[in-house]
Amino acid sequence: MFIHFPYYLALAILVVIIIVLFFTRRLLRLSTGAFFAGITGLIIGLLLGTLLYGPMSRLPYGLGDWLPFITTVILGIAFFFLFLSKRRAIFESAVNFWDHLLRFREWRPAFGKEKEKSKEKEKIIEEGGIIVDTSVIIDGRIENLAKTGFVTEKLIIPHFVVLELQKIADASDSLKRNRGRRGLEILKSLQREKQIKTEIVDEDYQKIKAVDSKLMRIAKERKAKILTTDYNLNRVAGISGIKVLNINELTNALKTVLLPGEEITVKVVQEGKEKGQGVGYLEDGTMLVVENGAEYIGEEVKCEVKRIFQTDAGKMFFVEPKK
Repeated sequence: MFIHFPYYLALAILVVIIIVLFFTRRLLRLSTGAFFAGITGLIIGLLLGTLLYGPMSRLPYGLGDWLPFITTVILGIAFFFLFLSKRRAIFESAVNFWDHLLRFREWRPAFGKEKEKSKEKEKIIEEGGIIVDTSVIIDGRIENLAKTGFVTEKLIIPHFVVLELQKIADASDSLKRNRGRRGLEILKSLQREKQIKTEIVDEDYQKIKAVDSKLMRIAKERKAKILTTDYNLNRVAGISGIKVLNINELTNALKTVLLPGEEITVKVVQEGKEKGQGVGYLEDGTMLVVENGAEYIGEEVKCEVKRIFQTDAGKMFFVEPKK
């Protein structure tokens, strides 16, 4: 009976192909990877049927004449749909097996190192953190904010941000140069503070030129937040689904809350834009426009809050001296 096996195998393959063609509509909706996974399962099933053919062909009572054929067809179909439905798990198991095999035989030591780096990166991604933008370091308020203890997560400074700071510090314009140097000093100060967790990471993306785009990329990969004072980065990152912490928004949220009718003592320090107006400031930097306050420049005067205007820079209060 064994010499007639090619006939049975050819017939089994023909039946399987007919069944596959029956499911053509379903196959057309499959991806290329899914399709080839099913074909791989089909081949493995047919090979397994081939291995079982010899022993099963010796079965008595005529079973050896037809049972090997039926078994081959069933195994081909079963493995086709098994690999189709479990392709991801099978692929991951195969990759893990190959990885362990390479490690055991030490064929490629570098592969193990790359795997360890990959696992370390995955760990960092799970930990999250706060990606610090260049504008925040130059701004300077991050140092005092971090020292208060409100920033509990690790501050992550990408190496390309440090390079941008160095570039600004080497600028020909004196103002930019001073800002860059101040940013580098603030960065060193943050690293010296034991209560502040900081880390400079080497991730860079050579194909991406814009620093803002690099920040969003690394934030997505690490599932981290971005700390910035840049309005445009704030908007774009928010649209991209990245959590943004804006120091300017925090500052505005912490400013003194005044209501119309409240009394407040204001020191008028300069004239306002309109005739007769004076300008004063609260301790948190909130600007107060003092109507008819030009005559009180250099003096402290009791005023009453009249109007409140919300601007992009924050709230502006209009007050009048009490008579």
